Amino acid sequence: MHGPEWLSNPFFSIVLLSTGILFLWMTLKTEKEHRRHQHHTAHSGIEIKFMGKMIVDTSRGWLFFTLFIGGVALGAHFLSEYTFHLYDTTSIDSITHGLSAMGITAIVLNFFLTRKKRYYFPISIGAAWIGFILWEVYEWISLSMHGPTGFIQTDPLDMFVDLWVDTLGSLAICFLYRELTD
Repeated sequence: MHGPEWLSNPFFSIVLLSTGILFLWMTLKTEKEHRRHQHHTAHSGIEIKFMGKMIVDTSRGWLFFTLFIGGVALGAHFLSEYTFHLYDTTSIDSITHGLSAMGITAIVLNFFLTRKKRYYFPISIGAAWIGFILWEVYEWISLSMHGPTGFIQTDPLDMFVDLWVDTLGSLAICFLYRELTD
């Protein structure tokens, strides 16, 4: 058993994936409405301030897209790990690394990072890299403590490929962010 028994049932993963698809539909619907009314109304963003400082500065469409990519990333990981045990037999790790980097990047892009928008992409990609480093350290510690289990790899080539896939996933989200929010 790889984890809690309730995660081996695909129901939870399918709910996450289905909810993610619903959020994608909401993203597309919101963006279509925004483009149709773009000339008539100002951009309706979501802004949250805490103690006078802007914390969140996003749009409804981007928030829905973030929920979509997060649901797909978690659903794919749970299905791969707990239901089908694909990490034991395949290198699906690269796919889930890319999806996770996309999720982290999308989450970070919802926040007000700085007044200079040109720093948003490097900061969000850097956050995905930090997530990657923390995950690789976790895998290395897990392998050191429990010995080789399944298909977990910690060699430099695997880490380079995973970082490359994380970077590509982050860049893809940055491109989508620009397309969905401009």
